[in-house]
Amino acid sequence: MENDHVKDFVRNVLGCGCDEEVFRHIDVERDVAAGDIRLMRRIKVGGRLLVYVLDADAGTIRQLQSIIKSGMEERDSSSFNRFRLVLLSDDDNVKNAVFKAFKAIIADDRVHIHVLRKDEAHEI
Repeated sequence: MENDHVKDFVRNVLGCGCDEEVFRHIDVERDVAAGDIRLMRRIKVGGRLLVYVLDADAGTIRQLQSIIKSGMEERDSSSFNRFRLVLLSDDDNVKNAVFKAFKAIIADDRVHIHVLRKDEAHEI
């Protein structure tokens, strides 16, 4: 059941157009470290997509470059095609600040950032 929720989340919320076969192998880790960052979820989809999910606040914005660097390093070392960072916040100020900070970070076109309301990710 959890895999169905992850598949729906990746496709319909994040907008990923992954092939059906990719969703045969989904690994969800809860409350896990990625370097010195604590993630709510680390999701690995079919050996192609790496997703970090964490709560966002003002402190997250200060750590954004470090979080993205960690995700890119894991993506590359594990041969994933894409890395998606999902930040959860119900504060529009945080959302705006995240996108502004992201524009200043040098990331490649295989990194995507999403800022969602907390209720948009409750199933994963």
